[in-house]
Amino acid sequence: MPASPRSFARAAAALLLASCALLGLAAPAAAQVSIVPGSVKGGSTETFAFRLANQRTDTQSNRLEIVFPQSPPIAFAEVKPARGWTAKINPRPLDPPQQSGDRLISQVVGSIVLEGGEVGPGQFEQFLVTLGPLPEQGDLVLDTVQGYTSGATDRFSAAAGNAPVIVVSPNAAQGAPPPAVIEANRADQAVAAAEQQAEEQANSGGITPFAFLWGVLGLAFLVVALVGLRTHLLHRRAPDPEPTPEPEKVSNG
Repeated sequence: MPASPRSFARAAAALLLASCALLGLAAPAAAQVSIVPGSVKGGSTETFAFRLANQRTDTQSNRLEIVFPQSPPIAFAEVKPARGWTAKINPRPLDPPQQSGDRLISQVVGSIVLEGGEVGPGQFEQFLVTLGPLPEQGDLVLDTVQGYTSGATDRFSAAAGNAPVIVVSPNAAQGAPPPAVIEANRADQAVAAAEQQAEEQANSGGITPFAFLWGVLGLAFLVVALVGLRTHLLHRRAPDPEPTPEPEKVSNG
C-alpha cells in the first residue's frame, strides 16, 4: 500500500525540525580562536597573532579571555594596542618563586582579557601578544573564552581538547640575528603569517561545518517543496473520459 500524502508531509516536517535543531546546536562550535605561529623555538621571547573569528550570524563578538596554564609558567606578556579594544593582563602568584638570571620571579601571567571592540559575523580581529621567556620545549595550551554582545560565550579548553596550542621545540637556531633586530621584525612577521593563513583558508575548497549545515537545511526545504507538489498532484482529479457515441442503427427496407 503506497504511503499517504499525510505521512510524507509528517516525515518532511520531522526532517526539517531535525535540521534546524542541528544547525542551532552546532553554531557555537563554529567559533574560532587560533594562534600564529603555532610552533616556535623555545627559550626566548616571541610575538604571536591571536586571531578572534566570529562565525555566528546573529551577534557580535566583543570579548576574548586567554587563560594561561599553571605549567609552564610565562613570566612576561605584552599586548600591542588594537583600536577600540582594551587589554588587561592579570598576574597570578608563582609558588614557589623561581630564579631567572639575577631576578626572582614571584608573579607570572594568569590571563589576558581583551574586550570593548566588536567583531561582526564572518569577520575576525587579531591581537599581537608578546610572551616570554618560553620553555625550552613542550606545549603551551591556552584555554580561551569568546564572548558575544548577546551574552553568549564559547569555551575552548584543554579538557575538551579544542583549546589553541603553541608547540615549543628546543632552541637549536645558530647564528640568529641580534635581539634588537628580532624584536623589530617579529610584529611584521606575525601579521604577515596571520594574513597568509586567512587567505589560505578563504581560498581553500573545503566545506566548513557551518556551510554543510546550511546545505542540510536547504535540502530539507527542498524535500518539503517536493512533498507539497506530490500532495497537490495526488489531489487533482483526472477529467472524466468523454462517452463513446453508440453506433447508429441502419434499418433494411
